[in-house]
Amino acid sequence: MTTDELARKYEAQYRRAVCLADALTPLLCVYSGRELDLLRKRIRFYYDMACECKNTAFMLRGFYLEDENGFNG
Repeated sequence: MTTDELARKYEAQYRRAVCLADALTPLLCVYSGRELDLLRKRIRFYYDMACECKNTAFMLRGFYLEDENGFNG
């Protein structure tokens, strides 16, 4: 598997996590108390996971570009 293929997989996971969080968001006006707190944590978890996936995909896409430009450290 190439880094580009892996980056595409992370991008797909990013989209999936955002969809899951977006699907739960309308429930914020339905729940209250402890259930609302748990729902907020779950939504935050999905958005955090999406952010990590997007960052990882971005880094993977730039992996060989840095190498070609002499930034291989």
